[in-house]
Amino acid sequence: MVLFDTNVLVYAAMEQDLRKRKIAADVLSVAQRDGTGAVSLQILREFANVLYKKSDIPAARIRAIVTGFAKSIPCVIDTPEMMERGMEIKARHGIQFYDALVVAAAEASGCDTVFSEDMADGAEYGSVRVENPFRRK
Repeated sequence: MVLFDTNVLVYAAMEQDLRKRKIAADVLSVAQRDGTGAVSLQILREFANVLYKKSDIPAARIRAIVTGFAKSIPCVIDTPEMMERGMEIKARHGIQFYDALVVAAAEASGCDTVFSEDMADGAEYGSVRVENPFRRK
């Protein structure tokens, strides 16, 4: 199972880099079709924020895109325990706090992989491995 980081969703929604847009759309499509992907509420929040700040997509369309992702792929809801686990991951591995929360969400959702362009490709945090889907194509 794969947890998608914010940047993968952003590339799928925006037209700034067509090569990355295609890759993001392809990996999301496979995960949606096969039931092998997830996102977290944190990631959906960040995704909406990026679209509001960096795109000219109308607000109603942003709302529809975010709602569409939330309905088409399992969404991990933040809990105090996940935040605590994120702090443990940050302390153990020395990564950014929000990245540690992404890893904690992956663990909570049963994902063994995080697709992210921002986190270190190939890094392993316990049972979760980071993979940059844009680097392999």
